[in-house]
Amino acid sequence: MLPKLSIIIILLLIVGCSKEVFDYSKLEAFDDLHKSVSKYSASIESRDINWDSLGTVYRVNISEEMLEQEYFETISKLLREFRDPHVWLLSPTESMYTIEHLGYERNYSESITNAYLSNIEMHNNEISSAFINDSIGYLFCADFKGDREINNNIYSSIFTKFSNTKGLIIDLRINDGGSLYNAQNLLSKLSKQKFLWHTTQNRTLNGFDEKFEWFIEPDPDIFYPNKVIVLNGRFTISAGERFAIGAKLLDNLTIIGDTTANTQGSVMGREMLNGWEYTLTFEKCLSPNGMNYAGIGVPPDEYINFDNSISENKDYILERAIQLLE
Repeated sequence: MLPKLSIIIILLLIVGCSKEVFDYSKLEAFDDLHKSVSKYSASIESRDINWDSLGTVYRVNISEEMLEQEYFETISKLLREFRDPHVWLLSPTESMYTIEHLGYERNYSESITNAYLSNIEMHNNEISSAFINDSIGYLFCADFKGDREINNNIYSSIFTKFSNTKGLIIDLRINDGGSLYNAQNLLSKLSKQKFLWHTTQNRTLNGFDEKFEWFIEPDPDIFYPNKVIVLNGRFTISAGERFAIGAKLLDNLTIIGDTTANTQGSVMGREMLNGWEYTLTFEKCLSPNGMNYAGIGVPPDEYINFDNSISENKDYILERAIQLLE
């Protein structure tokens, strides 16, 4: 049974999040949302969105008498126009995650993939490593979250373990992003030369600020010299996609699988006048040659469609990676 104090805290949280706490104008909240997105979203330009026109189209469907559920669905549909996996909408009773509405399929199954692996080692909840046929290293990163120094030490230990392998597979098929510095540290162990990774620009009231250049500098202690195959999919998101941009710049790395999710810039959280929370991408990310993959995704070097990826208890993407390294 919960202690009385815990019950009181839970009740206070429920009351504090309740939509009944205050009255608000649905039209005013809509207009404030539209204005805020106009100011801070980098996706309006990169995804060629006519935001003003969309605002007009959706605003005529707003009435003060509509139910909260109807209002939530209207705002959700508006935000989903970006087709940006970074965009969420959260109310006390409902949630909308754009990626769930894009028709993406996961080209990864843990149980099927693990059948190919031996000596699986879990380094934390997000990172694991294993061997394939005793001669190929396998690194799985569910995301790039976590402490930068701790993760870098994990990466270093894994590369040390794989120092005698003839090839490496880095599986990012369901990597949903996290710290860009973790992706940077992983890439630093795969290059002997410093190189321009990508540039970013934050959205400002007057457009975008100056470009910031991101570089990959070689790790002074660790370098993996052999061929590397990177596995990507539609659920490779954000920092995972920026890793893919870097992978395309290294001759010894090959990406196979599917195109990434389609959102590389950093995300910010905002709040509507009624207390609902939403997110948007405020940063523009460009490859060294000026390519903006927002709304498109980073394509693989070798495409394997979903129907030919996971079926009949076979991981055909992983099998193709093994074939490329044999």
